[in-house]
Amino acid sequence: MDGVSLPSTMVRQMWKHNLLKEFDLIRIAGMTHRMVAFDIEFPGVVFSPVNIDKDNVGATKIIQLRLALCDDKGSLPNFGTKYQYAWEFNFRDFDVYNDIQNMESIELLKSQGINFDKNLKEGIDSADFAALMLKSGLLGNHFAFAWVTCHGAYDVAHLMKLLIQQPLPYNLMGFMNLVQCLLVKRLFDLKHMTKFCDGLYGGLQMGANRLWVERVAGKSHQASSDT
Repeated sequence: MDGVSLPSTMVRQMWKHNLLKEFDLIRIAGMTHRMVAFDIEFPGVVFSPVNIDKDNVGATKIIQLRLALCDDKGSLPNFGTKYQYAWEFNFRDFDVYNDIQNMESIELLKSQGINFDKNLKEGIDSADFAALMLKSGLLGNHFAFAWVTCHGAYDVAHLMKLLIQQPLPYNLMGFMNLVQCLLVKRLFDLKHMTKFCDGLYGGLQMGANRLWVERVAGKSHQASSDT
């Protein structure tokens, strides 16, 4: 809106050395910010046809996850500062030198600034993240957080695999039961929702452009920005 100065957005980078401290802030933010947007970066689709989602998720490892907690006025938490904040988790699970990957996806992520060597050295172990996330109050909570993604079939599947630290359920019913248990039946996919909105189509960036929504942090194809 004209005349309104929005606070700058800072992405809080999460590594193994500051994971505990940052989760304390996430728990505080979750008391008032009940909408959770998330985005995940992974090594791309490695099996064809592309509709073999379960096999692709099972074969690949997470690279980045980003969370942005929002209140009912559309604001991110600021913790009493002049900035508003979101979080980017950098994982050590994926080894760019040895693990299965889609080379085009990896080159794209490199071009957007992801440092795979730093992830290996300083990144978060996914088991540590899962343990803290399950205690964060964001999952299976009677306050019913709303979770938001965009074109998020792979994002949701990777999140479920990450949280349970084991292979995904064999069938769709088992998978959906898992999603409903952890996300409390409040999951919204913007890509699906745009099908019912005249004039909105395409990917995340195109939809944002048509709604005059600007990026406030990071670059495209980084979890830190897409959320």
